[in-house]
Amino acid sequence: MAYFRALANGHYRADIRMKGIFKNKTFPSQSLAQVWADKIEHSIKTIPNLDHAQLLVLTEADIDSMGGEELFKQLSVDLFAIRNQAKLESINVLSKKELLQLTPQDIERMGGAELFLHAGKRIRYKTFRVVCDEYLLRWNKKDYRGQMQRVNNWCKIFGDRIMTDIDIFDLREPIDCMIDEGQRATTINRKKAVLSSVYKFALSRGYVDANIVRNIVIDDDTKLRERVLSHEERLRLIKACQESHWDKLYLLVIIAMTTGARKGELKLLRWCDITFKDSSCFLEDTKNGTNREIHFAPVVMLELKRFQEVGTGLIFPSIVNPTKPMDFRKAFSTALRNANISEKDVLNEDGSVRLEKFTFHCLRHGFCSALSDADRGISQIAKLAGHKSLQTTMRYIHQGSDQKRLIVDELAQAFNL
Repeated sequence: MAYFRALANGHYRADIRMKGIFKNKTFPSQSLAQVWADKIEHSIKTIPNLDHAQLLVLTEADIDSMGGEELFKQLSVDLFAIRNQAKLESINVLSKKELLQLTPQDIERMGGAELFLHAGKRIRYKTFRVVCDEYLLRWNKKDYRGQMQRVNNWCKIFGDRIMTDIDIFDLREPIDCMIDEGQRATTINRKKAVLSSVYKFALSRGYVDANIVRNIVIDDDTKLRERVLSHEERLRLIKACQESHWDKLYLLVIIAMTTGARKGELKLLRWCDITFKDSSCFLEDTKNGTNREIHFAPVVMLELKRFQEVGTGLIFPSIVNPTKPMDFRKAFSTALRNANISEKDVLNEDGSVRLEKFTFHCLRHGFCSALSDADRGISQIAKLAGHKSLQTTMRYIHQGSDQKRLIVDELAQAFNL
């Protein structure tokens, strides 16, 4: 049964509800809508009655004029299977072992990977795009649309390639192009992680022998950032944190500024960890696997006492779920924006970086740099910052030649030389 409805723009919409089929289309006139509806209704009545011979001789133009291949599928008429019946029969008799032993040439000769997929058969020599389709079909995490877009970007490069024919040199080429284009290592690593996830899935399904993406190493530049706030920037940031909609942002930031504690360490900080008598805190199981004690400045203690609680609760709990740490990224981002401190690299006209972006981790770098500027020795900086390796601490050393000479001597002593 067809129904017609006049739209506000003067066009007409035809709706068809017949034998469980629902279709609609909009036309500039009711007469055109009527012609289309009559044709679709006729097709719905006719298609199920066509025999095998009649279906085989249908051209693509015939199929389109009858409503398209989708309408045939809705009426349980699988044109693809009918056209490839003989090939599907030969595929269906293959054992699992025989399927996995097929070469790409065998698969093409028997109808191609799409035909094997249609038959529900697992084959080793699938195209990258087919494997990605299977991967996305089983994606059960958040942001499906975003992951689909990220996977499709790789499909544009490797889509029709047989997965087992892609080697590390093929994978390295587009990554090298990204590097040449000036993309940051962190951006490239995120893209590489998506590719690695696809290969991990392929490995679990037996489509490849190894996740070769893991062999591609890209230096991560996030750990090499040396962005330190100027005195004026620091004052602006402190003011913006004091005015934040989250009342604990100022406390969080001044702790990071004056102790060099890592973001992860601060998020898990609990009231029972604080010793108010000694103005100190004991951090257990830090990033490098060791425990360490940090000391708080008077300004931090005053702010801590404003919120002081008794018990094992988090100092920076989530507003929604107090058992989880606060996700303060939005609050910190707003404070940076209000303090006119860029979260993106500021570039020169030639594309080089004039001023690096500022992240929360840069507060830790500022702490270490301040210790260096105050002529503190390398071992003192390493201990206060919780560095396991003195080589890490050396990144923050930027004094004059005499001070560097003393530091080198101290480092030699640390190595028992």
